[in-house]
Amino acid sequence: MIRCIAVDLDDTLLRKDLTISTKNQAAIKAAIAAGVKVLLASGRMFCSMKPYARELGMDLPLISYNGALIREANSGKELYHQPVPRAETLQVLEMARRTGIHLNVYLNDTLYMDELTVWGENYAKVARVTPHPVGDVTKYLEELPHKILAIGEPERVDWLKTELVHKFGNKLNLVKSKPIFLEILAPGVSKGKSLTELTKLWGIDQREVMAIGDAPNDLAMIEWAGVGVAIGNADTEVKASANLVVSDHEHDGVAEAIERYL
Repeated sequence: MIRCIAVDLDDTLLRKDLTISTKNQAAIKAAIAAGVKVLLASGRMFCSMKPYARELGMDLPLISYNGALIREANSGKELYHQPVPRAETLQVLEMARRTGIHLNVYLNDTLYMDELTVWGENYAKVARVTPHPVGDVTKYLEELPHKILAIGEPERVDWLKTELVHKFGNKLNLVKSKPIFLEILAPGVSKGKSLTELTKLWGIDQREVMAIGDAPNDLAMIEWAGVGVAIGNADTEVKASANLVVSDHEHDGVAEAIERYL
């Protein structure tokens, strides 16, 4: 019996136009009405996730920043936070500046960057958040970042990942969420880890959890959940790790998964 469903947003629940289909909405609301805990788990900012949670009538915590931050959807109360360590943050910033790769730095659920590049501007439009280009992000590091996001051409982002793995080893968790996105996280941070923490709190067994996603940053929760679901447009590695592959994000794959198990 499925008692909890964790759903990724971009390229999973959201269509290309960043909307949720009527069928997916109906399936999620039906699951909630049946007593299933349905929550969103995304690499997005908490503030960028809240409008979708309201649209779906969710009042559960949101797993944001790829698992680095969990806050209650309505009250904003923080339940879990694992920021990127300061020493590694400073070194990543220095390396990116030297190589000209754009970085988003997330402090207190606010988007900061050194300069407003095309990459940063496009990201802010899609996420529907306000970017803050401040010249030198290091001056704003009184608090540690929830995560750092490197954005660029796929080959440059892949090169950066290789360099960071060589430099930091297991001192950082590095995972791709899109071909142009590299998530730079504290060690141990993942959607799977955060989902584990929440379900323990609720007394829900691993076998009673479904996780639905599309990208490598969804792998941890898809592999951990009793039922791991890959959306039809998912990465090949994600499909190989899933228990079930459903239709793509343009054709109500989330609803298909929910209806099959409920």
